Amino acid sequence: MLLAIILTLIGIKAVSGLDAENLAKRWSKEDDFAQVSCYFSQLSKFNKDSVLQLNGNIEKKLKGDSLTTDKENARSWVHAYSANGQAQVSYKKTSASFKAVGVGGDYFLFHPLKLVHGNYFSDSFVGGGIVLIDTDVAWQLFGSSDVVGQLIDFNGEPYVICGVVERESGRINDLAGNNKATIYVPYSALEANESTTFINMYEALLPNPISGYAVGALTDALKTDKDTYELVENTGRFHWTKLVANVKNFGIRGMNGKAIIYPYWENMARGMEDYLTPVAVAALILYAVPIVFLIMLIFRMWKKRTIHFSDLKNFVDDRIDKRRAKKYYEKQLELKEIE
Repeated sequence: MLLAIILTLIGIKAVSGLDAENLAKRWSKEDDFAQVSCYFSQLSKFNKDSVLQLNGNIEKKLKGDSLTTDKENARSWVHAYSANGQAQVSYKKTSASFKAVGVGGDYFLFHPLKLVHGNYFSDSFVGGGIVLIDTDVAWQLFGSSDVVGQLIDFNGEPYVICGVVERESGRINDLAGNNKATIYVPYSALEANESTTFINMYEALLPNPISGYAVGALTDALKTDKDTYELVENTGRFHWTKLVANVKNFGIRGMNGKAIIYPYWENMARGMEDYLTPVAVAALILYAVPIVFLIMLIFRMWKKRTIHFSDLKNFVDDRIDKRRAKKYYEKQLELKEIE
């Protein structure tokens, strides 16, 4: 039992570090929201117009099911999207090519990268020439990470650095694809410079009044060929029941016939699922062993008549009588104090 508890705590600790999977917990403590991600292949040709159409379909679905709010400055749901590209960035005489991520919606709400200096940007800054860079980019261009407010040349256009983030490092991050110096720009900046051809990731945090509602709502709202995308419900994917269910797909979970390239955070989540599946199975067995042993012990004692159900009844009755007597005694003391 102790070993099972240790394995459970290891799993909880590992999952808590995956910020990109836990927006629902940060958003609401009531377990009434679910985060759903949609990953597209290039064949989908998913673009900004597709995002606008999808958002409209989701809003219509939620309104039809009375899941929107009329409160001022309150949002019933949030979304984000991103696309990958390349950027030629220069500062004075220093120039280099970096990985560029074009983002839209509340991207940094879903992916709270650790800020070293400055702030994130949102859709309200689109067209304002603002970018976010990681520390690797900052050191390569400036020799420092404290560079908020500096002006850089991004694909031939001037952009102001609004913030600097720390890119996670380590073997798992590198294997997952998070191993390159990265600059984050509004999606429109990549689109304008033709640095990307399609949006490869869309995610939404939706009301989930019943299990599976959020996934169903996003599925209904998508008007795209099902062979060109894959839906993943992030919320609850590491519950022990889901992990144990992965056993039946052991050996084939990594197969992908849709030409979809997952972002690094999804690769990390899938790797964590593979890591935690045997842990969940082992913990389940270890929890079961003492429970089965206790049941067998009780049955054996009852069979040998070393214990009787009447003994259990008498024990419970005795405890109830003692509790009543204690309350009566306390009540009498209170009456005497009043007198």
